[in-house]
Amino acid sequence: MIQSSLRLCVLLSLAMSAFSAAEAKRIYSYRDEQGVVHFSDRPPTDARGEVSEQLVEVDPRQLIHLREDGPQDDRRYTLWNGYGGPVEVLLAFQNQSNIVSEPALPASVVIPAQQHTQVLQVQPFDRRQSWRYQWTYRYLPGSPQARHDDSAEYLLPFPDGLRVRVDQGFGGSYSHSEAHSRHAVDLSLELGTPVRAARGGVVMAVESDFHGAGTDLSKYGDRANHIRLLHPDGTMAVYAHLELESVLVAIGDRVRAGEVIAKSGNTGFSSGPHLHFVIQRNRGGELVSVPFQFTVHGEKIRPETGVILGGP
Repeated sequence: MIQSSLRLCVLLSLAMSAFSAAEAKRIYSYRDEQGVVHFSDRPPTDARGEVSEQLVEVDPRQLIHLREDGPQDDRRYTLWNGYGGPVEVLLAFQNQSNIVSEPALPASVVIPAQQHTQVLQVQPFDRRQSWRYQWTYRYLPGSPQARHDDSAEYLLPFPDGLRVRVDQGFGGSYSHSEAHSRHAVDLSLELGTPVRAARGGVVMAVESDFHGAGTDLSKYGDRANHIRLLHPDGTMAVYAHLELESVLVAIGDRVRAGEVIAKSGNTGFSSGPHLHFVIQRNRGGELVSVPFQFTVHGEKIRPETGVILGGP
C-alpha cells in the first residue's frame, strides 16, 4: 500500500509571495428596499440606501499551484507557475522505500512563466512489495542562470526634483543583514509619492491589497504591498511597502524605466513611510541581493545610509 504526503515549504519575507481564495480587501454592504442586507467586494451600482465600507484582512497571493494525477502506482505531480517570470523548484524526499522517481531526488526544476510543468513522477520499484514515500518542495522566483549586467543603469525610483534621504543603505543593521536584503536601500518617501521603475522589465508579481504596518515580524513580515520586476538579465527588482491599492501594473506587463508603477506607503514590516528597493537574483536555491548604483544626472552614486539623492 502506498503512503504519500506533501508538505509545502514556502520562502517568505520579500523574497517571494505566495495566493489564497480571499482576495477582496474591501467589503461593501447595503440594505435593499425589502430590508435584505447585501455584501459585495465591489462598490454597488444599484444601492438605494447608505453603503458601508470595511477594510478586511487578506492572505498573501499564492502563485504556485500543485496538481496530482495518475494511479497510486504511477503518481505524477505538476506545478502551475503563475509568476510573470521563471521560478526554480527544489524537490527532495523526506523518506522513501521501494520507489523510483523521475527525476531522481533531490532535484531542481525551472518552470517558465505562466506554464504548467510536470516536476515529479513516482512509481514503486517492485510492485510485489509495499512502498511508501514523502516528498517536499520549495520554490523561489528567478532562474539560477541569471547574472547581473553590471553596465545596467538604475534611475532614481521617485520623481525628478525630489531630495530623498537614504534611511538605511547596504548592510543596514536594522533589517538589511540577510542575503536577500544585504544590498537593499530604504528611501524616506512620504506617503503617496509616485514610485517609478528604476529599470525596465516584466512584472513578475504584485501585492496591492494589504493595509497596516508594524515591527512585529511574525505578523507583518509577509504583508508588504510590493512589485517584483524581472530585468532582461534575469535579476529582479523589488519595490516594497507600497500604499494600499496604489499599484498601477499587473503580472505580465512590460514597463519602461521611469514609468510610474505605484505609490509609496507604509505597509508590512515597517516602522514608518518609506520605499524598500532591492535588486535580487536566484543563486541556485537562494535569493541574494546584488549591489548597484543609481545614475543621477549621468553620475553613478552608491546609495549609502545618510546620502541625499535627487534634487534639482
